Amino acid sequence: MDLASFLRQRRLDWKRLEEILQHVEGSGLSSLDDEQAVEFGRLYRRAASDLNQAQTFVSGEATERYLNDLVARAYLAIYGKTRFDLLALLRYLFWGYPAVFRRYLPHFLLATLLFFVGGVFGYLVSWYDKDTSRAYLLPGQTIRPPEDGEDAAAEYNTDQLSAFSSYLFTHNVSVTLVAFALGITFGLGTVWMMFYNGVTTGVLAAVFVEAHQLTAFATGILPHGVLEIPACLIGGASGFVLAQGFLRARPWPRREEMARQGKEAVLLLFGCLPLLAVAACLEAGVARAPDWFLNKGLKLAVAGVFGLLFLAYILLLGWRQPSSRESEA
Repeated sequence: MDLASFLRQRRLDWKRLEEILQHVEGSGLSSLDDEQAVEFGRLYRRAASDLNQAQTFVSGEATERYLNDLVARAYLAIYGKTRFDLLALLRYLFWGYPAVFRRYLPHFLLATLLFFVGGVFGYLVSWYDKDTSRAYLLPGQTIRPPEDGEDAAAEYNTDQLSAFSSYLFTHNVSVTLVAFALGITFGLGTVWMMFYNGVTTGVLAAVFVEAHQLTAFATGILPHGVLEIPACLIGGASGFVLAQGFLRARPWPRREEMARQGKEAVLLLFGCLPLLAVAACLEAGVARAPDWFLNKGLKLAVAGVFGLLFLAYILLLGWRQPSSRESEA
């Protein structure tokens, strides 16, 4: 096709796309009505096709530059996000995320089962072979239960609590992200992460039970564990969702299925961040608080309250979605 014929056939569509782009760049995509939105998408796809033709078959450097600029502007108008929508983010957290969680509840239950089996295994190994079981704990991990009459929590000042909380948040996020990322191993790495974390928890529980300090274990673990453990399990569930994209056969190309499942896995993983942030604060400010400041009963009460709030959040919210799309977050 020669340049003159190409320009004559396509010029009107390009001009129309420019008009819509000027409107969108000034007022946003939401200002388009349904017909305009459909037309915009059609003209954008046609312009992208014309750019490909101009680069391959048509001799005209100025036309190629013009189309490249036009397609780039349209792409940014569709996919670019110039400002952070806090309201949409909050709407997703309170209404969209619980629905996403329930959609992948089987994956969460699988992660929970693996964690539970690991916990039982770690507890039994520690009970019957104390020396070998300690190898399952991280090197340098403090496992000494408190002596009778000893305060189970170390005393920290405000700066130390803040630093400790920040460290815990970073560490727990890394564990959760690793469990998610290991989904690319077809889920095998995620299986191991869930099982291994259960083992370490079971071994630690056995150490405290052996020392007749089950209450100290509960008050040291539950205030933050009621959120921290579900967050890590959600990380494992998101890893299984990612693995599903690698394993599941579909009528459409596997690459498309992987991209779709990867997006769903990230949406599921996103909910771990606020849970881990609150859990880190609870561990530093409640579980580690000295007994003279917060007694064991109050610590367990805090654990119960936050556990119930988490269950209410994932089970009761998000059944009726708001009018705005949750994906806008």
